[in-house]
Amino acid sequence: MMNIQSAFWAITILLFLGGMGVPIPENPALIGGGYALYKQVSPPFVSLCVWYLAIMVGDSLLFASSYWLFTRPTFSKLLDRYVGRKRLEEYRSTFAGRAGWTLFLARFTFGIRALVYLAAGAARYPWQRFLAVDGVSVAVQVLLFTGVGYYAGERTKWAETTGEKIALVLGICALGGIMIAYICSILFRRLSRRNKEGKEGE
Repeated sequence: MMNIQSAFWAITILLFLGGMGVPIPENPALIGGGYALYKQVSPPFVSLCVWYLAIMVGDSLLFASSYWLFTRPTFSKLLDRYVGRKRLEEYRSTFAGRAGWTLFLARFTFGIRALVYLAAGAARYPWQRFLAVDGVSVAVQVLLFTGVGYYAGERTKWAETTGEKIALVLGICALGGIMIAYICSILFRRLSRRNKEGKEGE
């Protein structure tokens, strides 16, 4: 009983802290969770649900803290002063319109996800969209990496290598998505500026 509780809660705490932005890689913890399910030292359905909720709560607290901070009057005034209200509104509208895939892929990228979630809070990304995108990405992450750990069984080296390969591919996709979103925002900004100048010239 003690081994069951220890494995279950250790993984839960690690996943919660990882969701909060603490530099703890979640994928190895989930692979370990899959191995715990394989060894039958953790109840499958309860474990998956609790681990899912642990990540979701951590993610939501990270997003909420950024959202709250950047909506404080004092901080908002500083941003308006040093960044500019117009530029800030452009950033927020661009992020709100094109950040879905970036948030989804950032979920699988260690070291980038926390920054993207903080940026989403700063951009006042809609709560409903955040919970929807994050909920799907967390479900994929939990099932994918616990599945790797469960399928690997005693082949821990294979599980580790496979998990790293999957994380690498998803990380490259996340970086690509962020770069594409950034380039598109610049292009759209330039096009809108040219159209505005053309109308003024007429």
